[in-house]
Amino acid sequence: RPVGPMQQALLFAIILALASLAGWLWHRERSARLRAAALRQLLDGADALEARLQDYRARMARLKGLLHKLPPDMTAPAMPRVDTEAQVQTALRDVLAHRLWIKRESALASQQALDEAVRAIERTADHLAARLRQLDEASEQLQAAGAGLRTAYQEASTALAARRESGTADDDPGSGSPPAAHH
Repeated sequence: RPVGPMQQALLFAIILALASLAGWLWHRERSARLRAAALRQLLDGADALEARLQDYRARMARLKGLLHKLPPDMTAPAMPRVDTEAQVQTALRDVLAHRLWIKRESALASQQALDEAVRAIERTADHLAARLRQLDEASEQLQAAGAGLRTAYQEASTALAARRESGTADDDPGSGSPPAAHH
């Protein structure tokens, strides 16, 4: 039986409604995927940032240990710069604030706000990664300096011991003259 104009219009309206519904469902599902991905990035970013901060704290402690092995007059200017515990604590509180924001606000936050929060965590992580690279370089330089000082000390000790064994050493290595006899 032939389809009349009224039936064609109704069929077209149904097809248009189904297409609109499909488009709306696709957009809604896509938005939900983007939102879930942003939340996952936020949580993973906060976890990674916290782990990096703990790593930074441990590396700073090792660096302090290296500094304490060197002469204080060499390391005194650097000591305040390696005392970063307050900075690490502040950064850890910021990570906690991010986590609380995620817990409280993420359900109502716009996609733009979520994306902005992800970028903020990524910027912080990038900055911390740069600081970790600088810390590694400083540690390598300090280890080299420490090794050089140890080598110089060992060479000086060996030379002094050799002088003492040969009888050319005196009690005051800086005087160059034999010690005075005490009566």
